[in-house]
Amino acid sequence: MLTEREQRIVNWLRTRKVATMRHLQHQFQVCHMTVVRALKKSGYHTSYNHNAGYYTLAGVPQFDEWGLWAYRDVRFSRWGTLPDTLVTLIEQASAGLTASEVEERVQTAVANLLARLVQHGRVQRQPLPGHHVVYLAAAAEAGRAQWERRQQQLSAAAAPQTAGLPAGCPAPVVIAVLRQMILAPEQNPEQAARQLQTASVRVTAAQVRQVREYYALKKKRRR
Repeated sequence: MLTEREQRIVNWLRTRKVATMRHLQHQFQVCHMTVVRALKKSGYHTSYNHNAGYYTLAGVPQFDEWGLWAYRDVRFSRWGTLPDTLVTLIEQASAGLTASEVEERVQTAVANLLARLVQHGRVQRQPLPGHHVVYLAAAAEAGRAQWERRQQQLSAAAAPQTAGLPAGCPAPVVIAVLRQMILAPEQNPEQAARQLQTASVRVTAAQVRQVREYYALKKKRRR
């Protein structure tokens, strides 16, 4: 049961929503332990940023679907500390999370902390294209399912980029060949390929021919 002084502290913090320990002590001219007792009796959360220096009462935060709540630039988590929050967010994500995806949610830098969580076996990671990694649940089965879904997402995202291109001709090759066709339309495929190779573009005569035939056919179909 709260004492009269503790009740005043709780009532004031509920109205103010968020405050530091120092502010609470100064506001009521009480010691650290008096504030701690009031907070423990009422239930409270500490911020996961600002070095856990801010407090709010249980029931004040309106946590979002990720269990996060922000008051101005102070952030709180249903899951407690930042390490515990990161582990929970990663475990809940259907396809794991990259560092940038995690930071977008928690709005604080976490790259170094994620590396430590991997070292401590609390999460695992898998490499992605472009020198990125995705963080997955530490449990083998859950992590495997997340990794499979992430690969499916990558495949789906890559599909539109290759749709509508000649088979075996990635977009950079197609762009280079079409540009060369505009600059030198009289060149045959062998000449065009040699010209492009001198510009450090790896293109074969067969690819030049394939691009030309592909877009010539598309032009006929439009007509």
